[in-house]
Order: sequence, then structure tokens, then C-alpha cells
Amino acid sequence: MKSVLLFIYIASILGLVNSNINCSEFKEGRYIYLNKEENQFDQTHIAIRTTNKQIYIDSEKGDTLIYDLNWISNCEYELIYTKSNLKKEGLVKIGDTFTITMVPIDKTSYNYTSKIMKNGLEREFKGTMKKIE
Repeated sequence: MKSVLLFIYIASILGLVNSNINCSEFKEGRYIYLNKEENQFDQTHIAIRTTNKQIYIDSEKGDTLIYDLNWISNCEYELIYTKSNLKKEGLVKIGDTFTITMVPIDKTSYNYTSKIMKNGLEREFKGTMKKIE
């Protein structure tokens, strides 16, 4: 956690993060994910975020995952996996908690780091999301 805050502080000093952008702009809305392989945003994977819920929809597979959302700070929140329509659970199980840290890029996009602790090991996922509504 301290290393993320240190990075954000250093990045803002160096001008890598636009200090005029506030993470509160990303607390609600509809988002799409950056497909790193194709280097473009993917309209088939959508996240819908309200004040206290986030719903992930994969329209290709028909998968829906629902999370409770708790804000820790302006740019950090927790997602608690509560429900899905998946027939078989994978790595992530109902009740698992992710901690997400956002670093704004511009007024519509941000990079995120998502961390989960499983079986004594921390797993980390990184990506980029863009607000579409």
C-alpha cells in the first residue's frame, strides 16, 4: 500500500499523473477494459459501478459477476465477490475480496492494480479501464 502511494506521489511530481483529475470522477458509471493484446478497449467486457456495487458482464460468454463495493479512500476500494451466474467457480470464490487502486490517466480512463490474498499468496492484476457513461 505504501509503495502504491509513494508511486502516485512521485508520478504526480514528475507530471506522469494529471493532478487536475480526481478519482471521485470514477466512483460511478459504466466502464470497458483495455484488451492489451489488441491494444484497444473491449466493448464485450463491461463493469457497471454504483456507490456500493460493481457488476462485471462478459457479453460474449453471458457471464455476470456481482461485487459489493467499499471505498477505502478516494482512489482505492475493495470489491467483495458476492454472486455470479457461473456454473463452476474458478480461482476466485464467493466471499473473496479484491483491493483496487486507481491511477487516473485522463478524465475518462485510469490504470488499476487489483490485489487478492489467496492461500497466503498475494496475486496482482493490472489493467486500464475507460468510462463510457
